Amino acid sequence: MQAFPNSNPALRAQLEAQVDLMTQMSRHATEAFGQLGELNLRMLRQMMDDSIRLGRALAACQDPFQMGAVAMRETQPAAEHWRTWQTELMQVLSAGGAALARDANNGSWQAARDAGEFMQSAGGGAAPGGQAVHAPA
Repeated sequence: MQAFPNSNPALRAQLEAQVDLMTQMSRHATEAFGQLGELNLRMLRQMMDDSIRLGRALAACQDPFQMGAVAMRETQPAAEHWRTWQTELMQVLSAGGAALARDANNGSWQAARDAGEFMQSAGGGAAPGGQAVHAPA
């Protein structure tokens, strides 16, 4: 059984445009999710390293009154890692959003053009007065 009829090329082009659009959008979404996963995994590793470094520095303190100063000194790299993660996250999200918007815009124009061709070939064009032309039953 065929997925869609081959008798009308405009319908076939319309359906192919929709499938192509969905394929492109799925590919871009998958790439963005992969980048987000890598980014989050890298951040998790950095957080673990930072917490181990902080724990070791606190354990090495001889004077309990130094613990506050040591903790503040060791949190600086963690704050830098958070800021880097946030910047990279915004870059991934904006690039992914731009790619999806570009695909949606390109695909919607193609789909609209193909839909117009299908409607004209099916006899669904508009009359000069703006009224819909109906095919005789």
